[in-house]
Amino acid sequence: MKNRILTASVMTMALMLTGCTGAGKAADVPVIGQETEDQAIEIAEPEDDGNNMTIGNPWRDITEEEARSNSVRLFKVPEGATNVCWRIMDSAADESSNKGPLIELDFDIPDEYGTLSFSARYQYGADENEDISGMYYNWTVTDDITLANWGEGNMKGKAYRSVNDDETADLCTWYDIEIGISYSLSTVAEDLDGFDIQAVAEAMYNPDNEPKTE
Repeated sequence: MKNRILTASVMTMALMLTGCTGAGKAADVPVIGQETEDQAIEIAEPEDDGNNMTIGNPWRDITEEEARSNSVRLFKVPEGATNVCWRIMDSAADESSNKGPLIELDFDIPDEYGTLSFSARYQYGADENEDISGMYYNWTVTDDITLANWGEGNMKGKAYRSVNDDETADLCTWYDIEIGISYSLSTVAEDLDGFDIQAVAEAMYNPDNEPKTE
């Protein structure tokens, strides 16, 4: 079986309602105790357009500049990415708890064996144990990791993998305890043997978006 290796210099799962073409986004499937996804389902109540009942989409497309405008330590698009799409779920914000909206970046990374689609998410003010990924798998393997670049090379995180007969899903999560920011990065493919999602997460660190200090 061929190994898939993506280096840090060339680093969504497919499912989206409307918006940017090309990239997919992690499935918005409700998980018990997962506040963000419950909010998404609440917003997506059926709407009567006069003829048919339609489902509202809680996501809206935004530019990278809009994503960065009020977001400290936001990730960047990794080098070599294609089909890049930024979007936001405003309804995930909660002023009473100082929680910001959910921001998502979808992109593809081609390599010599094919193309992987990724979905990265960011939320300021999320609880440390809150799952913002939108993934709904029973994980086969869970590993504690330490991300390079992030947190001066000391950022703790977790890597998850689910393997079944039809597909393999990878998820990487990390939490900036200094500011209170939750991150996730996910991908799904038929075969992820030899693939390291941690390397992609490390390649998305953006030193230009660090908080400004006097």
